[in-house]
Parts: sequence; structure tokens; C-alpha cells
Amino acid sequence: MFEIGISSNNECGNNIAEICANVKNAGFNNIMISFKVGGEENAILEAKKHGLKIPFVHLNNKYANDLWAKGESNIEYVNDVIKQIRLCAKYDIHIAVLHGTEGCASNLALPPTQHALDCMNEILNAASKYNVKLALENLDAPNFEHFTFLLNNIDSQWLGLCYDVGHHNLYRPDFDILEKYGNRILAVHLHDNLMDWEIGYDHTRDLHMLPFDGKIDYDKVCEKLANTNYDNVIMLELHKLSCGEPRLYDDMPIDKYLKKAKERALKIIEKIEQYK
Repeated sequence: MFEIGISSNNECGNNIAEICANVKNAGFNNIMISFKVGGEENAILEAKKHGLKIPFVHLNNKYANDLWAKGESNIEYVNDVIKQIRLCAKYDIHIAVLHGTEGCASNLALPPTQHALDCMNEILNAASKYNVKLALENLDAPNFEHFTFLLNNIDSQWLGLCYDVGHHNLYRPDFDILEKYGNRILAVHLHDNLMDWEIGYDHTRDLHMLPFDGKIDYDKVCEKLANTNYDNVIMLELHKLSCGEPRLYDDMPIDKYLKKAKERALKIIEKIEQYK
């Protein structure tokens, strides 16, 4: 039976301590810690203090486009990712979600090259050393080729898939990600949106709404997930204050919002089990 979890960047508190307390009080036992520069270890310790398990973390993606560059910024990026991997190992966290690009449609990465593959393989060598698998997340449409380039050209047990259902249905619903890469799935990000992105929009259509509040067909999603070997946490990646209109949850009390989030996660589990 699946367990449920929620990401730490859910905006349900003024700081990580409040967020962890509210998440635990709502009945979640798992949290995905989203790394922020300088606050990663403190966030892990707060989660553990509140009795929350961390099935996987989300690495800091601020400079992910530097994977595709050459020179000092590229070297710094690779070293920083390896540093984050070491931190995961320190706390027995064995899966980390990675962005192949920064994940914003208005910020294009340089074209894919062998150099980027070499850099990723250097990162994966460290991942192997520290026993931390990397789950590559599907992101925006303009940088989607970088995502497929890495998975198509690196056959490693240390590089798998983080399936982001919101990004898939917003940016590339025409590409069957789970059909292509479902056998490599390590993590999921579950949320909703209005499926209304088009060329010219920035990230603000990536709403990270509660599942079933938008237009994503969750029956189809759950059937697809049921046909994979996914056995990790059903992880919600939500933004209570949203990334754009409509702002459905601004005035909703945190406890009510998290109660709804828990109900939606359990509903997803129920649907997946029905399709197995």
C-alpha cells in the first residue's frame, strides 16, 4: 500500500519548522524537502524532529542550465550537485529529484552536447559512490529535449525518472512519458493545472493546484501509474498561494487546505489500486 507525502514548498507556514509541524498535524508522515541555498540541512533536521520521513529530496535547481555550459559556472554546478548528494547520504536519503534545466519556459538552456553527458556521468559516479539515485524531472516544453536527451543517452541504474504530472499535462501532453520511461520511475510530483500553457507564457500557468481542482484527467494518470513498477510515496507538490490565476486557496485556513490535500492523495491511491 502506498504512503502519502507532501513537498516542503507548500507555503503552509512561515518557515520550515511551522510547515513540518502543520504537515505532521494534518496526518502526513512523509515530506519531500526542497533544497534551498544554505537551508538544506536545517530543513532535513526539522523534518526528522517532527517525525517525518524523507523518501526523496528535491535538489536546488537554480543554476541547472549550467549543466549545458562550459567553463567555471559548469564546474561549480557539477560540484554543487555532488555536494548536495553527499548531504543526502549523510542522512540516509537515497533518492534525489534533479532538474536537467532550470525549469522555466522563458529561460532556455544551451543545446544538448556530449560535454553535458560527460558532466552528468561525473555526477552519477558520485551518486553511485554515495548510494543516491537521481530522479530526472520532466519540465517545460522548450527545454523538453534536454530531459529526453539525458534519459535516452544515459543508461544507468543511478538515473531514473521523476514523473511530474502537472508539467506533463501542461507542457507536453502529446508525449507519453510513462510509456517511454515508466520502467525507470523513482519519484512522482502530483498536482493540477488548467492545461492552458502556450508559447509566450512563463511559469505562471504551472499552478500546482490540488489534484482534481484543475483539468488533468487523473483517472488516466492513475491507470498509467498502475501499469508502472512505482512503489514509492504518492507525493503531492503543491503551492497553496499558487503561481498564478486562479488563486483558489489564498484565504483557506492551512489546516483545511492540508486536510483536503490528504484526502486528494488518498483518492489517488484508491484510483491506482483500482487499476492494478
